[in-house]
Amino acid sequence: MDRTTNYTAAGTFYEEVGEGDQVIVLCHGVGLDHTMWDRQVTALAPYFRVVRYDMFGHGRTAARPDVTAIGDFVAQLKELLDSLEISKLTLVGLSMGGIIAQGFAANSHERLDKLILMTTVYRRTEAELEGVRKRLKITVDEGLEPVADLAVERWFDDAFRQANPDVVTRIKNRLVSNDLAAYATAYGIFVEADREIGAALKQVRCPTLVMAGELDPGSTPGMAYRMAADLRDAHVVILSGLRHMAPLEDPAQVNRVLLEFLGID
Repeated sequence: MDRTTNYTAAGTFYEEVGEGDQVIVLCHGVGLDHTMWDRQVTALAPYFRVVRYDMFGHGRTAARPDVTAIGDFVAQLKELLDSLEISKLTLVGLSMGGIIAQGFAANSHERLDKLILMTTVYRRTEAELEGVRKRLKITVDEGLEPVADLAVERWFDDAFRQANPDVVTRIKNRLVSNDLAAYATAYGIFVEADREIGAALKQVRCPTLVMAGELDPGSTPGMAYRMAADLRDAHVVILSGLRHMAPLEDPAQVNRVLLEFLGID
């Protein structure tokens, strides 16, 4: 299947594959890039036009000094959609990508067919913010290596790390290869995003799938139900045995849930 890669006028790298009438756009998590969605693209592209991209300061998209808030990442997404003349879409966001999706949905809900929020956060309590604030301090004080080690320990259990060392190594290499300043900026925006997003999901009108890993210590099942309480049309799926990086831990389970929600038997 043909793939198109290019940059928008604002410098956003994107990849486009598939020829379906419906468009799906995939937003990755902080410190990662568009490649985290490889297994989902394989499942979705036979049915949909799939677009994935790199956020500012990630992957093949350069950092920008004027990016200081989640709203700047939302504006990046809007510029991408406008450059590709996409007026209606299903938007999928994981972790920080899920926060960007929330910001987009709050102000552009009329452009959404469906919304999919995967292992992300919403209206965090001070206790829930404590861990991410500590990890931001570690990043600033000690660099990327220690925070990458902490990430793979949280994101993958011992059994997965032992059985899939190639996946774990690839993710860790992606994390440590980030520009430190750009990563710290993006992570800081992720940490404090709740102030900007607020109760954004109360503005969402479209059917929304909320996915959480059963064992995710940060984007918990409880948080998924918190999102559902603010949504008009929510469907919550707790992914059995999974943590934060569900699309890589068990792509078959994740893809089954995605395709069912999207109406593909």
